[in-house]
Amino acid sequence: MNRMFKELTPFIRRFRSQWGRMALGTLLGLVTVASSVGLLALSGWFISAAAYAGLSSGSAHLFNFFFPSIGVRIFAFARTLGRYGDRIVSHDATFRILEQLRVWFYGRIEPIGPGPLGGFRSGDLLSRIVSDIDALDNLYLRVIQPSVVALILAAALPLFLLPFDPWIAFVAGSGLVAAGFGIPVLSGRLGADTGSSMTARVARLRTRIVDGIQGAPDMIVFGASARYLNDLREENRKLIDDQRRMSHIRGFSGALMTLISGLTVGIVLWLGSGDVLQQWMDGPRLTLAVMATLAAFEGVVPLPAAYQFLGRTQKAAARLLEIVHTPVAVRFPAASGALPQSFDLTFEAVGFQYAADAPPALDNFSLHIPEGGRVVVLGETGAGKTTLVNLLVRFWDPTKGRILIGGRDIRSYSETDLRRLVSVVPQQPHLFNASIRDNLRIARKDASEVEMKTALAVAKLLDVVEALPEGLDTWVGEGGRELSGGQARRLSVARAVLHDAPIWVLDEATEGLDTVTEAEMTASLYRHIRGKTLIVITHRLSLWTLMRSETATGDTPGRTRHPGLQGKAVSSDIVVMLDKGRIVGKRFLDFSF
Repeated sequence: MNRMFKELTPFIRRFRSQWGRMALGTLLGLVTVASSVGLLALSGWFISAAAYAGLSSGSAHLFNFFFPSIGVRIFAFARTLGRYGDRIVSHDATFRILEQLRVWFYGRIEPIGPGPLGGFRSGDLLSRIVSDIDALDNLYLRVIQPSVVALILAAALPLFLLPFDPWIAFVAGSGLVAAGFGIPVLSGRLGADTGSSMTARVARLRTRIVDGIQGAPDMIVFGASARYLNDLREENRKLIDDQRRMSHIRGFSGALMTLISGLTVGIVLWLGSGDVLQQWMDGPRLTLAVMATLAAFEGVVPLPAAYQFLGRTQKAAARLLEIVHTPVAVRFPAASGALPQSFDLTFEAVGFQYAADAPPALDNFSLHIPEGGRVVVLGETGAGKTTLVNLLVRFWDPTKGRILIGGRDIRSYSETDLRRLVSVVPQQPHLFNASIRDNLRIARKDASEVEMKTALAVAKLLDVVEALPEGLDTWVGEGGRELSGGQARRLSVARAVLHDAPIWVLDEATEGLDTVTEAEMTASLYRHIRGKTLIVITHRLSLWTLMRSETATGDTPGRTRHPGLQGKAVSSDIVVMLDKGRIVGKRFLDFSF
């Protein structure tokens, strides 16, 4: 129980902004239940009293039909209005709460950074931000509000029945407490594990479906569709088993509710009958007491099902907190002051491990790149090339050493300023399910159409885009599915061109391009960014060859010499060879391997 409160409390605190709507919704819910009790109780009394009065002509003539009928109509109208208002206000508050929770949740995960979040599958993250947050609507709408109404009702009913007979008041109150609190607690305990299992299974099912849709072509090609569908059916079968168990618990709770309400009403009727026989109470008042007790159970009927699924809500909250409590990998200062005059890039004995027990992804990596210098980083897969990029853009911070731009540690730059300093074409660029225009404006939202076309021309993609019927407004599909792999990569290059930072990083930027397109785009791109610092990450020598030929044609400024590396002069154009996070060789473009 303590664990449940601990996991749910952070989310209940997020309800504060909607306390007004929540209080109004609870009040309207109370009006609805009170009107239902009043309507049934008064109607029962009215019919009984009219029947009693009709036994003799004298009493029938004196019986006041007017005021009770007005009361019945008032209660009926209040019940309808209260129920309608309760639905409107309570659901509006719930939707606003869910909206705020999603914004809050994204605001909490965004600073965590792509590095730590890379350990979570995309389908799982989607399930958490959608279905897990949706599960939290159970808190106010089905738990908090009905519980408050039931608590007030359990206190009010005995007070109302006390003048009739103290024993009737005690029995009615006890039955209401047993049904309104005892059964929900029992349902919560019985459904806790199954509800938690349902949340986990739904998340796994969603993740499998997302993976299956994304990987459908590969599974079809390799004949793995049948195996995937069998796994999906097995997971779905387990979910159905959990749902069946929850249905059994719901049926059991409903039966208990019927039993307790029936026993309570029966005992009240038995006690009241004795009072009528002793002439301590008349028949219409007995009918009123019985009907009021019967109607009061309407206020506690929803509670067992709500508490039964509280375990599911708790599991959803725990899954969200798992993300929220993930340590933030990097923290940026609010401001970084004036930007440096030069943009030399220096790696000083940089080391990095993804986990304490993992081998170093980078080990004692040192490199100085003067402003305008060009560096090719060569290495096989897993050599640490992409890690180098992730550290430069601060998806992670080095575990050892530091990185400097313009002589300043990059940790002293605000996030906005650091993003202005570095343009990256990642190894796996992400294209949003939007138009080409919208994907380009990710880099610069105020980019004009002329600037976008210039960037596309640099990436050797303009002719392709202009040949499309909708041009820049062409929809690229999820992940750029409507484009070829080479076109998607060139669109990513064009996006970096629009960003136009003084430091460029190309991480396998020409992967998937044919030889001719690769040469044309490389030449065009190098001409565009001459004078800027450039790091080319690759596992192929062809890019180094292209880069070398571009240097030979004079498209780069003259290289400056710097104090020695390994006892030799250092050129501004360097090839670095990486192996298992270590530099195993450095050469100038003047030399060949």
